[in-house]
Amino acid sequence: MDTVLLLTILTIVAAAVLLIALGIGLFQIALGLEGIGSSLDKIAYGVRAIETETSPLPICIDGINGSLAPVVGGFEAVGESLTSADAHLGNVAGVLGIK
Repeated sequence: MDTVLLLTILTIVAAAVLLIALGIGLFQIALGLEGIGSSLDKIAYGVRAIETETSPLPICIDGINGSLAPVVGGFEAVGESLTSADAHLGNVAGVLGIK
């Protein structure tokens, strides 16, 4: 066999192997991208569901804030009571020698 013919055949075989490997790799990438696309579709569906479920909030938020205003005053009173209790417990701890 002629050396040029042998090298030509080997080049064609190497090119065919390269193309087959490239095709398999591209197929694997395409499968991965389809899986990612499916996941993104599910995420987009979930985001649309959240958007739909929370769409009444801007309308109701002022009423909710108005209802919670008295709660803030209650928490301020509780905070003052706890501050007072902390001061008294600090005094007791000082007298008992704990602090």
